[in-house]
Amino acid sequence: KNNNSKSPKVLRLARSAFLETQSPGNEALVTPMTIHVLNFVVFPNPNVREVPDRNNSGGGFLGLPILGADLVSLPGNKHLAALDFQPVLPLNGESADMGHYATNLFPKKYLHLEEKIRAIHAKYQDLKGDVAPLLPWGGDIPPQAQRFFSPYALWTRLGDNDAIKTVDTFVWDAFKEYFDLYFDLMIAVQEDIDSGSLDVASNYADQDSDNLAWNGQIEYLEYRRLNDPARPMLQRLYGNDWAERVISEVLFPEIRATLDNVDGSDVF
Repeated sequence: KNNNSKSPKVLRLARSAFLETQSPGNEALVTPMTIHVLNFVVFPNPNVREVPDRNNSGGGFLGLPILGADLVSLPGNKHLAALDFQPVLPLNGESADMGHYATNLFPKKYLHLEEKIRAIHAKYQDLKGDVAPLLPWGGDIPPQAQRFFSPYALWTRLGDNDAIKTVDTFVWDAFKEYFDLYFDLMIAVQEDIDSGSLDVASNYADQDSDNLAWNGQIEYLEYRRLNDPARPMLQRLYGNDWAERVISEVLFPEIRATLDNVDGSDVF
């Protein structure tokens, strides 16, 4: 918690959505014909930027990654998990149409934390080692989605006799490590905002085409609204209108709708 209640906040939105089709009395993950879906996402404030020096150089927007987690259990002992620090800026020049790309997932000042996420990822899903990874690779990521996956994405499908045990142990442990490291990053950035070494632009900096972090979050939101894998299930359970409203207004709302209270009036 930030002690300076007037300081702009590094987090724009943190939200979780959980859906299950079993009654509360059943033991979680055991009933074979139930559905459990958790989608957890944390959006940083896209307006965090470097402070320009006296020559008015610098001042670029950081483009902090989004924390995304999807944990899904389906009938027939089918389990899927995806954990990632999802890039806002395209990595390695893959999408030059934005006019900018990031060599690293984290801003340079926080590269020591990127080394930590690299080590955590290798712990659970080192596909180059001689030993089978703790979490097997879940398969090819669709080309249109690759823009929003980092090199440290943990993506797995489970369906063997030990699947539930793996979810309870390795998947849960990986989620906690990704979560903790992401908030280490957010705390470090917040401290730099409080000290004045970073700045937060106006909430309406989307009018500035140089804010590639804002543009990147818009791209991410538009992609998720159009391609949310939960759409068919939500439509089947609750109808088309309800599903579309929840996807666009609750799960992936417009940036402006969530920035009004991150200027110091509320504390995440």
